[in-house]
Amino acid sequence: MIRQRDTAVPEERPTGAQPVASIAPDDLEAFARDLRALRAKAGIEYPEMAEASHFEMKTLAAAAGGLRLPTLPVAVAFVRACDGNVAEWEERWQKLAEKLTADAAKKRRNDGEDPTEPVEPADAPAALEPPSVKPATPPPDDGGGEVYVITSAKPRPEPGGW
Repeated sequence: MIRQRDTAVPEERPTGAQPVASIAPDDLEAFARDLRALRAKAGIEYPEMAEASHFEMKTLAAAAGGLRLPTLPVAVAFVRACDGNVAEWEERWQKLAEKLTADAAKKRRNDGEDPTEPVEPADAPAALEPPSVKPATPPPDDGGGEVYVITSAKPRPEPGGW
């Protein structure tokens, strides 16, 4: 059965023990959820946060979106704008960054080694390596010929006409 609500305002829920956001560094989704909970608790909107943090609204919103770990400066600015405990959040960010790096290294190796071992430079993400550049191969030589270039530029004046 599908019921239509009269308003977009959610129904009142019984007041009582509300679930508290976790501070455990478990995963990226929880980190983002807790950033959103921190912002809601602070009662601050993104325009105010952007002004206080000197980061764009879309950067701050992306930090709480949970698609990727925000940079440490963005996370700290987000927390500071919400009057959160910067030291706790910075420690949590560090642990999560280490976990994500270890998980990515393990996935790349795909050999089941201990994910807590540090990532060696050879295991650096491919995105940090410069792309390989293949030398351009010259077009085959067909024995000469004329090359025509089509442009929209006006023709040059005759020599000596400058």
